Amino acid sequence: MTYTRQTRRNEAKKLFLFDNFKMELFGKVLHRDFMMTAKNGKKMRAMKVFSESLKFMKDHALQTIQRHTSGVKYSASDATWVLTVPAIWSAAAKQFMREAATEAGLVAESEPERLIVALEPEAASVWCKQLPKEGFMEGDLTEAEIIEQVPETQYMVVDCGGGTIDITVHEVVEGGRLKELHRVSGNNMGGQTVDKNFKAFIREIFSEKVFDEFEENHPSELQRLMYDFSICKRYDGDVLVQCPYSLHQIASRVDDIEAYFSGDNDVDWESGQILLSGAKLKALHEDSIRGIESLMKEILKKPTLNIRYIFLVGGFALSPYVNRFVKEKFGSKCQVLCPVDAQMAVVNGAVMFGMMPNVVESRISVFTYGIAVVHLFDESKHKGKSKYVSNDGVQFCDVCFHCLVKKDESVLLEEVRRYTFNALEIDQREMHFSFYCTEKETAEFVDEEGVMKIGSLAVSMPKISQGRNRSVILEIKFGFTEMQATAIDVDSDETTSVKMDFMSK
Repeated sequence: MTYTRQTRRNEAKKLFLFDNFKMELFGKVLHRDFMMTAKNGKKMRAMKVFSESLKFMKDHALQTIQRHTSGVKYSASDATWVLTVPAIWSAAAKQFMREAATEAGLVAESEPERLIVALEPEAASVWCKQLPKEGFMEGDLTEAEIIEQVPETQYMVVDCGGGTIDITVHEVVEGGRLKELHRVSGNNMGGQTVDKNFKAFIREIFSEKVFDEFEENHPSELQRLMYDFSICKRYDGDVLVQCPYSLHQIASRVDDIEAYFSGDNDVDWESGQILLSGAKLKALHEDSIRGIESLMKEILKKPTLNIRYIFLVGGFALSPYVNRFVKEKFGSKCQVLCPVDAQMAVVNGAVMFGMMPNVVESRISVFTYGIAVVHLFDESKHKGKSKYVSNDGVQFCDVCFHCLVKKDESVLLEEVRRYTFNALEIDQREMHFSFYCTEKETAEFVDEEGVMKIGSLAVSMPKISQGRNRSVILEIKFGFTEMQATAIDVDSDETTSVKMDFMSK
C-alpha cells in the first residue's frame, strides 16, 4: 500500500503503476522484449518490471539479514534463492522468471544452481505433508500420524492464490519423498477474479461515467478500495467496504448518493460505507468456485487415483465461501485439510524445498517433446511436405517428428535418456538437431499447428572414413524447470550441449 499512502494525485500520473502484474505472464507468447502497459498508459519492458521487483525484494532481504547479524554484510551470492511460480505457467514464463532473477542480481549466469525455481503447489505440498495434527485448522485432521510418514498416501494440493488456482497430485514414497501422479493443472480464476467482479459491480452501481472519472483521476483511492475489499473476502455474511471520498463526491454531483443503492437489495449505503450482503459476496465468488470445482472433478474422476486428502492452501483458501464449498462438495470422498497458516504454506514450503530440491523424485510431463528427423519420402504420407535430397539423389521428408517424451509420461528428476542417430551423407561433417514441444499427445510433423521449436544444436563429425556407418549419441537431461541436450560424436568424442529456449525470439 506504499503507492496509496505516499503518492500524491499529480505524481501518480507520472509514475508507472503495475498492479497484479504477475498474471501478465499467463497465457502470453513471451519474448525478452515483451511490453507491459502501466495504469497511465505508458509501456515498459516486462523484463524490467519483474527484475526491478525481484531486485527490491533481494535488497530488502539482505538489509533485513544484515540488521539481525550484528552488521555482517552478506551479498546475493552467499545465498541460494528460491523463486516460486504458478504451476500452470508455461515453460517460457518459468524461463522468463529465471532470466529476470539473473538480471535482478539474485544469481550470476555462471552460478545458475543458486536459483531454484519451485512450483507453488509443490512447495505447499512439501510443507503440508510434514505438518502434525495441530498444524491444520481445528478438527481437520483426526489421525495422529504425520502424512509423510505413511508411504503410498495420495493427496491433492489445491493452491488458491490471487491470480491462479494450481493443482498437483502427489504420492508419498519411501523416505518421505514425493511422486507426481497427475500433471499440474489449473486456471486463472484465483481471488483476483472476485476482485474483478466486485469492481464491475461497483461500476454498475455508480454508472460507467462516474466510475470512469474516479478511476482516471484518483488511482490511489481505487487501490485503497480494492485493498479494503480484498480483506472482506476473509469474512462470512454481510460486509462493510469504506467508499472512497472522491467516488462519493463525484457520484453526489450527479445524483443523491442513496439513490444509487435504491434498486438493489444486495447492496446498501450506510454512513459513508457500502454494505454488501452475504448473498452478494457469495455471488461474486461464483466464477472462481466453479473454476475450482471443474478442475478438481476432472482429477478425482480418474480411476487410477486413490486420493485420501485434499490440502487447501493459499490466501484465497481462507475465504469461507471457498473453504466451505470444497469441504461440502468433496469432503465425502476425501479428507479436506487447511493449514493454520494457509496463506504461508507456499513460502514456508519454498524454504524447505530449497534445502531438499530433489524431494519430488518424478513428475508427469506437461508436454510432448521431440526432434525433427528425416524419413524416406513417401508421397502417400509426405505429400506437400519439405524435401531433402541427399548427395546420391535419395529424397527424404525432413520435417518428421520423432518423440522423445510423451505428454503425461512420468519422468524422473535429472533423468537422462539416450538416443542414437546415424549419418545421412557419406562425407557428412556435422549433425544438426532441432527440438520441439507440443501440448498434443502425439505429432507427426514438426510444422504442424501447435508444435513449437525450443532449441537446436550441431555437433561436429570430423572423422568421415566410415561413411554412413557413423553415429551420434543424443542425451536429453530432464531437469526441474530446464531441459538440456548433449550430442556426442562417437568416433571423435566431439561434444556440444544446449539448454532449451522456450521464449520466442
